[in-house]
Amino acid sequence: MAVVVGVHGIAQQYKGGYQLAAAWFAALRDGLVAAGYGAAADQLAADDLRVAFFGDLFRPAGAMASQGPQFTVADVRPGPERELLTALYNEALRVEPELAPPADSMGPGRAALQVVVAKLLQSRTFAGVAQRALIGNVKQAVRFLAEPEVKATVLERVSAMVGPDTRVLVGHSLGSVVAYEFLCTAESSVETLITLGSPLGVPNLIFDRLTPAPQGGKGVWPHGISRWVNVAEPNDVVPLRKKLAELFPPADGGSGVLDQLVENGDAPHAVERYLNTAATGAAVGQSLG
Repeated sequence: MAVVVGVHGIAQQYKGGYQLAAAWFAALRDGLVAAGYGAAADQLAADDLRVAFFGDLFRPAGAMASQGPQFTVADVRPGPERELLTALYNEALRVEPELAPPADSMGPGRAALQVVVAKLLQSRTFAGVAQRALIGNVKQAVRFLAEPEVKATVLERVSAMVGPDTRVLVGHSLGSVVAYEFLCTAESSVETLITLGSPLGVPNLIFDRLTPAPQGGKGVWPHGISRWVNVAEPNDVVPLRKKLAELFPPADGGSGVLDQLVENGDAPHAVERYLNTAATGAAVGQSLG
């Protein structure tokens, strides 16, 4: 079984586990080299890394599947979907204030949501993403959190990849939420959790909906984890809260979450950019010895 298991984020429904693992493998080896673990990068074999794939659960059936559902603003449901889009928009304005629309353009109802979506699509995080894809991605995140059957199937996919030799679990974006919940609800040999561009700290919409539920404003520390490294990019709007240490205190007085900030250039949320950083490479290299 793989020593390192990755859990991908949203918008991967037209890919597959092997395809993702190939991309992750190359980027992670570069991260090891950047962190000074060149020998570990040379020794890391393709079979040492697997990606738990669940994107197909969100792939539409039928002859037109390659097009995907043609979501529009009208398809955004009130409640978590709209609230998540609004939270992402507010963070985008914080890191890119030039995105702010004219003061008189934020009218009530659907027009305001149209502005929210339009401005998000202009942000660095979602540059090049189609409107239908952005809305579909938000729906994926909400489905994982709100639909027990979907969550159970996703967690089963992770469980199938994690074996007795697995030491490191890496979660990107929504995958960090999946990885966290898996470790909180299952016993495993995993010693290190690495979260990349993680929305775990998003209040109300994600943090307060976690399983197990936070107590007193603090999240549960995952079973058996001796090291948790959280890597975020300042301009990435997905991790609204860039630092997680205060939200997830360690069990038994351990070292707690190590929060690291990195620079990912014009693609702040891209998983390859996160994986090839020295911060991620160091976390993996230290775990592999």
